Amino acid sequence: MSENNSTAQDLSIGKLILYTIPTIIALLISSVYSIVDGVFVSNFGGTTAFAAINQVGPIFLVVASIGFMFGTGGTALVSKVMGEGDPEGANRIFSLVSYTLIGIGVTLSVVLWFIVEPLLRALGTTEEMIPFCMAYAHIVIPAITLFMLQFFFQSFFVCAGIPKMGMVDTLLAGIVNIGGDFLLVGVFANGDPIKAVEGAATATACGLVVGGLIPLLYFFSKNNSSLRLRKPVFRLSYITQTCGNGISEFFTNVSASFINIVYNSLFLYMIGDMGVAAFGTVGYVNTIFCALAGGYTVGVAPLIAFNYGAKNTVALKNLHKKSLSIVIGFSIIATILIELLATPLASIFAHGDETLLQITVDGLSIFTLSFLFKGIPTYGSGFFTALNDGFSSGFISLVRTLVFNLATIIIVPVIFFHLFGSSYEAAYYGVWYSIVGSEILAVIMTFFFFKVKKKKYQY
Repeated sequence: MSENNSTAQDLSIGKLILYTIPTIIALLISSVYSIVDGVFVSNFGGTTAFAAINQVGPIFLVVASIGFMFGTGGTALVSKVMGEGDPEGANRIFSLVSYTLIGIGVTLSVVLWFIVEPLLRALGTTEEMIPFCMAYAHIVIPAITLFMLQFFFQSFFVCAGIPKMGMVDTLLAGIVNIGGDFLLVGVFANGDPIKAVEGAATATACGLVVGGLIPLLYFFSKNNSSLRLRKPVFRLSYITQTCGNGISEFFTNVSASFINIVYNSLFLYMIGDMGVAAFGTVGYVNTIFCALAGGYTVGVAPLIAFNYGAKNTVALKNLHKKSLSIVIGFSIIATILIELLATPLASIFAHGDETLLQITVDGLSIFTLSFLFKGIPTYGSGFFTALNDGFSSGFISLVRTLVFNLATIIIVPVIFFHLFGSSYEAAYYGVWYSIVGSEILAVIMTFFFFKVKKKKYQY
């Protein structure tokens, strides 16, 4: 990271993108897990099986968000300590945060094993979907700790100065997952929906073994990076600071999971399993966008934290200004591309069902407009996390993903209901447009925080 400190102020936009590419690719491949599962299950297991894995998915997203919280929050703290010139202290904090996360992961695996079915029923999962949900959950739950570690170490690969290794590790995990889906779902399931779901879950679990275990073993052994797992420093304040820094990422994923459950329930009520399946497809496209935007943010965050710790305000200003340009440009390009590819993307999951295809294309065409605005608050939250300002980061994430989403999902459909006729169709389109409205509000809030905090952090 010392080299980053001296060169960050000279990084061009192109070099900054190249620097973050390994992390972007790593998070993109991680997001492929659920997408590949969805492609195979939708085509070999049918609509109900596809809807089921989308129903249980938000539960695992909540658990993974803890790993993401410890990763981004811990990276901000460790990078700051490195910037202050204390590499030994940074390593001991890294070790403490890593061991704490492993303990949390094992505990959650045990608890979730016993409560997942009652939890699914409480969320309104239909009796037809329950067997599929349980078949998927009981295979993935034992691998939850590794799921958390994979997201955790992606941030620390960048902090350790080896982002390319994070990309390679995730690529290997992705190959295992895709290969497993091809064999276990596409070949050996023989058209049995339950076997298709079990095969997809097994492929995911095998991918997580690779993605979570390899980094753990790497940091345990002697290595050429700036980080290594060793005897930790036992200080609770470092854990609370880590959680405080990364709480925004936790809020983002937990709130997103809750909102997904709300949307699933609405679409299930309006048009049944087909509505959940359509929203699941749109969710996969959203996952890709979030992986790209989030990957850039995670990739640049250690640079921001290091230069903040080193009090290099020139580099900090440069990073912030160019990052905003990159995120805005990327958001515009992504919106145009996905609008043009709406039908081909939807057809991947529609398995020949014309009705499902049309429903999905209609929703995706509207939802994609939110990408114009989604990148800024994603970056803004990560930016304040890197500055060790957990309050600002957490506030942006919580209000954006929970308050604005809940407000617009109530208000916008009602407006559509009254303006365009008292019908489910009007309310249905209102639900989709509510997502766009919530992101517009989030952009306004994020720029407000940028302005208010500029003097304090001198960016």
